[in-house]
Amino acid sequence: MIIIALITTDHDNCRKCYACVRACPVKTISIKNGLPEIVEAGCLGCGQCVLACSIGAKIVQDDTPMIQKWLSEGTRVLAMVAPSYPASFQLKGGQLVAALRRLGFSSVQEVAYGAGICAREYAKYFSGQNVKTMISTACPAVVQLVEKHFPNLIENLAPIDSPMLIQAKVMKAVQPDSKVVFIGPCFSKKYESTDPNTEGYVDAVITFRQLNHWFDRSEIDWRQLAEQPWDNPQPHIARTFPISGGLLKTAGMFEDITSMDIVVVEGARRCIEVLKAIDSGDFTPRFVDMLVCEGCVMGPGVVSDKSYVVRSHQVAKTVNQSNHSVCNEEMQPVLEKLDFTRTFKARPVLKKTFTEEQVWQTLKETGKHNIRDLINCSACGYDTCWEKAVACLQGMAEKEMCLPFLLRQVPALTNSLMDMSNKLMLSMESINFSTLTLKGTTSKINSRNQQLEALIKETNTIAKDTLELANKVLLMVSQYQLPMEDDALPQQPLASSDIEEIRKIAAQSKLQSEKATKAFEDIASVLARLREDSIMIMEQEKAIKVVTSSLEQIVATYDQLLNIGAAMASIGRNYV
Repeated sequence: MIIIALITTDHDNCRKCYACVRACPVKTISIKNGLPEIVEAGCLGCGQCVLACSIGAKIVQDDTPMIQKWLSEGTRVLAMVAPSYPASFQLKGGQLVAALRRLGFSSVQEVAYGAGICAREYAKYFSGQNVKTMISTACPAVVQLVEKHFPNLIENLAPIDSPMLIQAKVMKAVQPDSKVVFIGPCFSKKYESTDPNTEGYVDAVITFRQLNHWFDRSEIDWRQLAEQPWDNPQPHIARTFPISGGLLKTAGMFEDITSMDIVVVEGARRCIEVLKAIDSGDFTPRFVDMLVCEGCVMGPGVVSDKSYVVRSHQVAKTVNQSNHSVCNEEMQPVLEKLDFTRTFKARPVLKKTFTEEQVWQTLKETGKHNIRDLINCSACGYDTCWEKAVACLQGMAEKEMCLPFLLRQVPALTNSLMDMSNKLMLSMESINFSTLTLKGTTSKINSRNQQLEALIKETNTIAKDTLELANKVLLMVSQYQLPMEDDALPQQPLASSDIEEIRKIAAQSKLQSEKATKAFEDIASVLARLREDSIMIMEQEKAIKVVTSSLEQIVATYDQLLNIGAAMASIGRNYV
């Protein structure tokens, strides 16, 4: 099965309040560095995390752009609308049909018609000899709950298509080359449409909220629209499907509170309780009509701030409305050829288990050393401290999510913050002193470099003068050198004036040599001082690097403390 990203988190807007973790009935939200991310493999698509996020940081996958592309390309697109639409749109059914046709849909049908067929399938199945407890499968979130979290109960799922799948099969049978779009209150229908056991019938799913945004962008004025008929037969009582007990009422079955043989269970947490009881054998009814939402009218995709009873009343008022272009007799040949049974596949979420010793070790890291320390405040999003510790071991939670643990750290954190601030100031003063010293040393080096340049220039001059004197001596000597062809011939003696000249040159050469020696000694002295200054600079640079590294650590710790403070403030908004 291809897992789609049904719900994602906008981390830029997330306030790290863990409201989504608290709302998730199966705790399939992982926290990494304080930020939540839904683990798709365990998600029910119930949308409770979306409803719990008051700032809208949860984003639901939207098929609207894909549908609009089909329409722009001229593809025939059919719409089927869930019977809970009156809870979202304050308009007559015929006006909704007209509005959807205005958007470009070729046909608009009620899923309530498929719900009526679904109810008859349940009545037929229930009348047989079933030894196992049967769990209704009209709610796709219930199917996700069993397949992923209670795989032992796969055989208890009623092998009957949901109203959406039944309606889609009917529409595809009549117009096989068309695209079928489901419009309703449920996120989990997106999972159902892509499930390998059910795919190929529903091509796209959008919620009432997403449709409402589409209407807003299209600027459709409801009041100006004349009613148009639905393209399906009258569904009658099946329009009550989104209300508590709607399936039972439509199927002619009745809840018996004395024998608890047929029961209606609503709400994710209550569903989990009942499934646990069935799995353990503590509860064995014949049939459980199970809905993760408290009726589809309370689905996360509904556009309403009204209470359950108001929404249900809005739906109930449509039961006897009749505005249809097709009669039941016309559909009978189509229905006779269709199969409305389905199969399920266990896809258990594997979770590693841990010993009590391992869990207690994790609890101790947040200051919980005995049973009395397990206050179970739920500020972290988990019902108990034990559950949260197990989640930490599984990599789903972080110890910093514990508000009492963070609050106990406040005094120590405050002292650490003050200590870090003092160290920060001392480090800055040390860096300023080192910088000034370095500037002074650098100035000395620049001065000595200039001195060295002058000495080198003077040395070059001495060397040049010495070279000229040497050339002059060589010239004079060469004038008195004769060819040595005959050893008996005497050499020509030097004149006294020349000897005197040579003596002068020799004296000048000696003086130049002394100057050169002195210049080289000065150069050596300057170079030695330059070396000392360089060593000093290197030591100062090392000191600055150490201070800088320390400063970076202080700043990092300072930021960490600020982040912890922000996290505590954020969690505190939800701490009761």
